[in-house]
Amino acid sequence: MTELSNFQPDSSSALAIAQEGDLLDQAVATYVAGLAPNTQRAYASRLDAFMEWRAGQPSAPLVVHLKQYVAFLQTERGLSARSVQAHINTIKGMMRTAAALEPRLAAGLPQLELVKPPRVRGQVQGRRLTADQARRLLDAPGTKTIKGLRDSAILGLLLALGLRRSEVCNLTWGHLMELEGHKVIANLQGKHGRIRTLKVPLWLWDLLITWGEVAGLPMDRPTERIFVPITKDGKVLGYRDGITPHAIYKLVNHYTKETGLPPVKPHDLRRTAALLSRRGGASIEKVQIMLGHASPQTTSSYIGEMLDLDDNAVDYNPLEL
Repeated sequence: MTELSNFQPDSSSALAIAQEGDLLDQAVATYVAGLAPNTQRAYASRLDAFMEWRAGQPSAPLVVHLKQYVAFLQTERGLSARSVQAHINTIKGMMRTAAALEPRLAAGLPQLELVKPPRVRGQVQGRRLTADQARRLLDAPGTKTIKGLRDSAILGLLLALGLRRSEVCNLTWGHLMELEGHKVIANLQGKHGRIRTLKVPLWLWDLLITWGEVAGLPMDRPTERIFVPITKDGKVLGYRDGITPHAIYKLVNHYTKETGLPPVKPHDLRRTAALLSRRGGASIEKVQIMLGHASPQTTSSYIGEMLDLDDNAVDYNPLEL
């Protein structure tokens, strides 16, 4: 997965890994386990890039190299602050996993916190649809055909619950159940293995059930995927293989073009779900739980709360021409 033979251990720190067999390989495999294939590839690519870069540097402690790598990513590769964050956080995550596998390395973990990737301030990430735009997109497939039912249900999960593409693909009939009088998606495993249970609006629940019934899917089998490939004329191709993340990407792209909306990606619909829930009165903590984020700061960036154009600093400036 990564060219770990290029990793030069630090003899002067507690993070030293002195030719201890396959520890780093095991750390990487453990770190990416359970993630979506696309995410695994992204993480592995970042680790490969760091290992290759570090192999060409003079010997130095890991913390020194990480600080130099931040500068390299910004100046030499010209990456954005958020991209640099992703690279550095991936490397830190891998090293924390290595320390978990070999407890004596844990003493060196505080050194990692000395490396601060650039902070993202005032930068708008992705797009967010308005409530009216989201409604137009949700209505686009219609519900009079099998394909329309399926696509409407998928868009509903993205826009109402903020599911990731991989989570939609992995959704099974066993996830759908009643809990304390409510319809829920129970024990959904998301990024980094985090588990969450989501309340499902009745309109969306009805869409999911109707889709399964009309498509003739084995809804009584809890391990079968909810969403499966279908042909343009609505023929179900089989329920053994679920729909792919790329198919969802194409689906969103198709309906946004069809409705004349700004170009958005599936993850933008996740941001939209966060924004609409927040504007509807949900607390940051509730939105955080819905999205499965580790921190409210991440959720806040999804909503874009740091950039409030309705109540902005410039509105308080008395100057006028």
